[in-house]
Amino acid sequence: MRDKRPVDELSIEELERILAIRKREARQNRLRQMDGRRVASQTPSTEGRYPPLELDAPIEKVAPDLIPEAEGSTLPDQTPPSAPAPSPKRRPRRPPRAEGYSDEPMFEDDLDASLDEPEEETINWKVWWNRGLLMVEIAAVIGLVALFVGLFQSFQEISQRTASVQAEYEATARAAYVPPTATPMINIGAVVLPSGHTFQGGEAVFNLDEVPVQYRDQYAAYVAQIPITRPTPSAEAPIRVRIPRIGVDSAVVAGDDFEALKLGVGHHLYSANPGQIGNMVLSAHNDVYGEIFRYLDQLTPGDEIIVTTRSRDYTYVVEPQSTREGVKGHIVVQPTDVWVMGPNGTNKQVTLISCYPYRVDNKRIVVFASLRE
Repeated sequence: MRDKRPVDELSIEELERILAIRKREARQNRLRQMDGRRVASQTPSTEGRYPPLELDAPIEKVAPDLIPEAEGSTLPDQTPPSAPAPSPKRRPRRPPRAEGYSDEPMFEDDLDASLDEPEEETINWKVWWNRGLLMVEIAAVIGLVALFVGLFQSFQEISQRTASVQAEYEATARAAYVPPTATPMINIGAVVLPSGHTFQGGEAVFNLDEVPVQYRDQYAAYVAQIPITRPTPSAEAPIRVRIPRIGVDSAVVAGDDFEALKLGVGHHLYSANPGQIGNMVLSAHNDVYGEIFRYLDQLTPGDEIIVTTRSRDYTYVVEPQSTREGVKGHIVVQPTDVWVMGPNGTNKQVTLISCYPYRVDNKRIVVFASLRE
């Protein structure tokens, strides 16, 4: 029997049922427009099969007991719409499946309810892995900073300890230091020219009479107690001297003391080397120990003096000297005229010194020569 109650008297469940039927009819109308689609009936037959649904059946036939009869209200026309004009068949595109899609038929209300169900929470291990790596990096940076701070503090502590030990050692050394007693150091070349000698019993000995009186005793004691040692000549020091005009060709030794001149021509210590700016002083005897410089008085201006080192030869030219007898290649001075060994400005020169006159030896003969560039 048809339900004639108005809409206001229907329950919520009955209204939902009517709404579901309306939605179902709308879906059937949409399916009717699609070729070859049918919706099975919800009521099985006696044979266990679902008979075909009468698509044109009105809602009164499907659920007559749920159709309300409201006063002044009518249901929409249930007559089926006219069939649409046939359209060319096209292969329909399958729309992409939305999230929550299911192949099982269900009402739209049930579909919305399934989408509202909360999803099961899953653990994002990648996020936790990145967080762990970040914590490790932070710990490493903190460790490096702590290490550098510790090293800096250790370095400062070591520096302070070292400075303290050094200061203590210096204080101890200063307290234990005893200054040495000063002893006189006699430089005979500062008061008398080299090559001086005299004869005693037919033997040549150093002539102490040429030394100033105030230095004689000190020099005698100095020579008696100090052993004679020769410094090793440098590569630029002279090792040989040749004077072609008077036939001199002799070795050169370091030093011009009395013992050195027994060995040959002596090179005054701390004087210039060949080719250098300054005065190179060479001394030798004229009447003993080879009489090497016996004929220095025969040299004339322009004569050559060749001095040899380990690497090369240097040629010097005798300079003219004005004397009472005229221009000569030499001069005669007193044994104490040590100025002849001093530097001569920026000149590069050699000075030859020997005792004079022959066998008298109370003066010195001196020859000056300049380097030929």
